[in-house]
Amino acid sequence: MMKLNMVRGFLELATRVTLCIAGVGLLLMMVLVILDVSLKYLINAPVPGTLEMVSFYAMATCAFLPFAYVQKTNHHIVMTLATERMRPKSLRILLAVVHMVSAAYLFLFAWASGVEAIHMSTVGESTSAIHFDILIWPARWCVPVSTFLMGCWMLMQTLLSFTEKTDD
Repeated sequence: MMKLNMVRGFLELATRVTLCIAGVGLLLMMVLVILDVSLKYLINAPVPGTLEMVSFYAMATCAFLPFAYVQKTNHHIVMTLATERMRPKSLRILLAVVHMVSAAYLFLFAWASGVEAIHMSTVGESTSAIHFDILIWPARWCVPVSTFLMGCWMLMQTLLSFTEKTDD
């Protein structure tokens, strides 16, 4: 149980870090877009590379990095029509199976996207803005990191559901 708590502590920290990065990405996206639009209409000089920076960096961080937090807090959309009348023990077993299958898929997805991220990192993937190139390979790491952490939370929640005391 002590090792489980250590792993859970690491997952908590990693989840907080990824959520903070996503929040910073969201703030930067808002500031950049407001600055771009304001400068475009006030002095006819938009910020170069805004579309690329928002598309490749801000969107990736805002869309993927909160995955682990959403899983940790159980805020995914859930359809309970088929499960609302199940006994607690049966529901716990069903959720464990679903979490394990989902975690396996997420780990496979993290591995495949990680291979792609490694490849893009080694070739230095970039895109052209009007006046300069923008390195976009760092944003490729959002997918493997977020899907791996989400899969870890699914396994952690499965383990905790069978180790914590329940009332059934």
